[in-house]
Amino acid sequence: MAASKNALPLADELAALGASAAGLLLTEKTVEETLNLITEAAKLSFPHAMGSGVTLIDANARKISMAASDPLVEQADELQYQLEQGPCLTAWATGETVVVDHIATDHRWPQWSQAVAPLAVAACLSTPLGTKGESFGAVKVYADSPGAFSEASRRVLELLAAQATVLLEHAQTADSAQRISQDLAQALRSRDLVGMAKGLIMERENVPEVQALQILMKRATTAGTTLRDTAVAMVEAATLLDR
Repeated sequence: MAASKNALPLADELAALGASAAGLLLTEKTVEETLNLITEAAKLSFPHAMGSGVTLIDANARKISMAASDPLVEQADELQYQLEQGPCLTAWATGETVVVDHIATDHRWPQWSQAVAPLAVAACLSTPLGTKGESFGAVKVYADSPGAFSEASRRVLELLAAQATVLLEHAQTADSAQRISQDLAQALRSRDLVGMAKGLIMERENVPEVQALQILMKRATTAGTTLRDTAVAMVEAATLLDR
């Protein structure tokens, strides 16, 4: 029987990632090598993409570790962390896939869109790593032409991210990876507090989740504290008011 035209593409690549994941678990590779594997799989899954990358992010929206297929990806992502805005951070913060059809005309992250213009990056697809609404990073691909990513592209990256999440959560690694695993555990514990603080801002300011996170980040920067400590202070203050 001929394959359906609507069948999900790149099944072989996804199966290969699963096989590679099993191999990593058996050979106890490090998290860094695991990130490189996922990055390579993402780039192979989208031949038209300029590059791909994977980032682990803590509860303060700071990267713990990162792998990138190309320097361009590193530059585009670093601008997100410096400016505290962008599709990768949004995918992590919301736990939802973010599709950017044309960066130059997308107004969700004006500073990042302007800063990344010299890199000739036109489109981006970012998917969170994590389960049950708790994300600890994101995998993303960039393209040099607008509208490069379809609904099928979204499904492929989400399936790849699901495989990558399992791989990262169960990897048995060396000392450096154990440190990262501890950071991830702390990040997940802190996310509940950050989520509560975002909810308070969304209610009080009548803003969407992404903007609420940006407001929280700015408050932390102004106060010279971490995102987590700022969230704790907000939640504690709200609790006192409710008594």
